[in-house]
Amino acid sequence: MNSYLVGAGIRFNDCVFSDPVPLTSWTVPKFAGLFAVLAGDTHWAPRPFQPLYFGEFGNNTRGPLAPDSFRAAATAGPLFISVLPMPFSSSAQRCDIRNQLVWAYNPVCQGNEPHTQDTLARKLEEIEKKHEEQTTQFRLLLANFNRMFEPLPEPPRRPIGFLPQAADGA
Repeated sequence: MNSYLVGAGIRFNDCVFSDPVPLTSWTVPKFAGLFAVLAGDTHWAPRPFQPLYFGEFGNNTRGPLAPDSFRAAATAGPLFISVLPMPFSSSAQRCDIRNQLVWAYNPVCQGNEPHTQDTLARKLEEIEKKHEEQTTQFRLLLANFNRMFEPLPEPPRRPIGFLPQAADGA
């Protein structure tokens, strides 16, 4: 890829975020996308910013960002934020990219983050689907098991003994 086609910013995986700006002066944009909360760290290269948190904003997302939750993770210095615009994306698409970034960079503030509503809803749907499949299989097994105790059908038997033929004119 030609470097002159990519705008200035900071790159995480294949995503090019905007240049970092101070977190205190940032306002949530009107479009949907991802954000990265960053702390200045000289050990990170090529840009000296360590990601602390990856999140999403736009439709179907939680409330605004709380900068106090990141203060403990920042050792010294100001916090920065960088944005990846994704204006025509769904919440599921943004969640997938965010989860890939979290997996790849292991940010400090997302190590033991509670599951979001989207992931919990997806897991609940998977569990309900598995439960329905297992219930169907159990019902088939129970129906086949109950057939074992049904009496076998008896074939028609010939009568035993001598039976006189009935007279036509009787």
